[in-house]
Amino acid sequence: MRDRLTSPYQAAKMTPKNFYAKWDVNHEAIARICSRSLSTVRRWFSKGRNYRSPMPSDLRHLALMDFLLEHFEEIPEECLNILCSLTGHK
Repeated sequence: MRDRLTSPYQAAKMTPKNFYAKWDVNHEAIARICSRSLSTVRRWFSKGRNYRSPMPSDLRHLALMDFLLEHFEEIPEECLNILCSLTGHK
């Protein structure tokens, strides 16, 4: 039962490069979404020996944010108010 509940969430993945291209955001925004430092995010976009792969949790955070942005207008206002109050923004 637990596997069925977590599988879709764990399967959701979006690379930083794809998110960057799709949403025209900067590296700082991606760092905030993934709770990573700016230098870490910059390494995701680097080439050569400075490159670092994002963690699976980073790919899930970007996929979740992609979903929220894609479906923003469909999310009930009550849910948006709860989400915004959790982050301290309104």
